[in-house]
Amino acid sequence: MSENEIKVGDKAPGFKLESFNAGIIDLHQLVKEKKIVLIFSRYFGCPLCQLDLKILLDHSEALEKKGVRIIYITQSEEKIAKEFIEQKGITFPVIPSSKDELYKNFGLGLMTPEAMKQVKSKFKTATDAGFVHGEYEGWEKQGPGQFVIDTDGTIIHAKKGWLDVDAIIEVL
Repeated sequence: MSENEIKVGDKAPGFKLESFNAGIIDLHQLVKEKKIVLIFSRYFGCPLCQLDLKILLDHSEALEKKGVRIIYITQSEEKIAKEFIEQKGITFPVIPSSKDELYKNFGLGLMTPEAMKQVKSKFKTATDAGFVHGEYEGWEKQGPGQFVIDTDGTIIHAKKGWLDVDAIIEVL
């Protein structure tokens, strides 16, 4: 699979997609209103993704107070995504995608070697916190990532790998 290499300074690829919980999300339109924190997870059944989601939810109010809008991308199907949205009280848009769509457009393919190195310790942290593996809904080797997009559509933060809220906060 060929990947686009998205880096700081690039214009963010646009999309206009139906979300599970907030209607149609048009990135080019939303980015004009406020900075966007774009989180690419894998799928809701993944315990490491559940851990990252908890961290994101714990920081979502602080991030939104900094004047950003969070958008969350997942490989999960509608039924499971809507269950998580309701159970966790997710208020930011959650958008479905596959490895051939948004992930590819943002240069996210196979998990990076750095992310792979973190799997064992992250899995232990996730299971110690009570997260269990749910249904396998996505591509297991899919790499997660995060981007912050400025109001002119420019990427001001790009990171392949597991969620790093501190790095996001640092660029805001």
